[in-house]
Order: sequence, then structure tokens, then C-alpha cells
Amino acid sequence: MNVGSLVGGRVTRVHVDEGSRVAAAQVLVTLETETLDRQLAEQQAAISAARANLDKALRGPRDEEVRKAAAIAENDERERRRFAALYSAGIASKEMLDNAATKAKTSAADLRVLREGTRKEDIAAARAQLEQQERRHATLMKQRDETLVRSTVSGVVQSFALRPGDIVAPNQTVAEILEPDQLWVRIYVPETLLGLVRVNMPVKVRVDTFPNVWFSARVASVSSAGEYTPRNVQTRAQRAEQVFGVKVVLAPDPRLKAGMAAEVDLGVKGRVE
Repeated sequence: MNVGSLVGGRVTRVHVDEGSRVAAAQVLVTLETETLDRQLAEQQAAISAARANLDKALRGPRDEEVRKAAAIAENDERERRRFAALYSAGIASKEMLDNAATKAKTSAADLRVLREGTRKEDIAAARAQLEQQERRHATLMKQRDETLVRSTVSGVVQSFALRPGDIVAPNQTVAEILEPDQLWVRIYVPETLLGLVRVNMPVKVRVDTFPNVWFSARVASVSSAGEYTPRNVQTRAQRAEQVFGVKVVLAPDPRLKAGMAAEVDLGVKGRVE
């Protein structure tokens, strides 16, 4: 299992080394967070501003604003009536009356808008803005969490070469974890014996370190296509013989290590190595 991070950064702390046993969710490496912390602080401020804007839209105009607009509208209406009387008396011009009427109409419209409150469209826009800022914050928080590179499985660290100060790229593998139940052997079965091999069939495996011990295993998969035996595989069959790849998975055992040479006993007319 290859373990990495969705974000890159500089390694600030290393928590394991090759050969260490780790549990699922255990922290392997810590990356720097200075840039993300600054972005998170800025995003918190953006969320506060967006929430305040939404609250303002939901509350609508203050009572003081409505009273002020009402007073202005009332005063402008009085002026309109006064100019109407002066116009009737021939004292004020038609232009003066029109200006007073326009001003009174505008003031009345402003008062009506304030009394109706914030438009639904403006409230929806303010709410959408807040949700957008919150999603951005959630994304940054996830990136912040990715600075703690954790093992996704329990197992043994097989490959690990990072040190504090190293730069890790996004999606770069930082460690290879070998799971106890993921030890397997690839063997090649001659076509003449293939009909005797089936998936999940129990088999036995032994290694050079423990020549007198047979370990339990099972056939995990059988290749659907034939091939010629690879040059680096030693078998009792001729190299030109048609064979099929078979994956054998071993039962977990602390004595077994990745990379050991193994001999597999299929129990079908001899062994296949």
C-alpha cells in the first residue's frame, strides 16, 4: 500500500522509519502548515464578513432608518402640497411644482422599499456567498489535515526515505506499507496442470529460511491468458512451455517477509516454483 498526501510541502517531522510497525490512521510524516494557516485565518475573516452581510439582509433596515425615511417623505409631501397651492395662486411656476412632486414621489418610493425589507434575491445572494466561503474553508481544512500524512492500513513500513527539510510533491508516495495479509507469490503453472488449479484452492508454501515449515496459502487468481515462462523463473518444465500466471496469497505470519524466495506446493502432481 502506497501512502501519500494530496498536498505538498516541506517535511517538518518524521514519526517512523523503515521496519516500523504502524496502525491504520497513525501519523507517519508532518508537513509544514504556515501557508495554510494564513489562508485559513483569511478565510475565517471572509466567512465572518459574509455572515454579517447575510444577517444584515435578513434583519432588513433598522427602525431608525425607516423613521428617518418616513420623516423625509412626509416633509417632501408637505412641500409638494405647498407648491401646488402656490402654483394654483400663480405664485410658483409649473417647473417648481414638478420638481417638488418628483422629490415627494422619490421619497415615498424610498420609504416603501425600506418598509418592504431586503429583497429575496439579495438574501439568496448573501446566503450563497456565505456558503461559498464556508466551502472554501472546508477545502482548506481538508488540505490542512493532509499535512498529517497518515497510514491508511496497519502493517510494516517497507520503504521510507524522508527526513525533516525534504520537499514532498502533491500525490507523491512517502511510504510503502506492507499489510500482513498482502504477502503473495507469483508462480507459473503449465497448461497441462491448469485444469487442476482453481481460485481459493488451499496450497502450501515454504521459504529457504524455514525449509521444514509449510505455510498456509490459497490461490487468489489465475491468469486468463497464457504466456511463456519468464527467463528469470526457474521451473522443471522447459522454458518454451506454455504457462499461466497464478497468484498465491499467504496467510499472515510474522516469520514471512516481502522478497523471500518461495516454493509453492499446489498438491497437483508435484510442486511449482
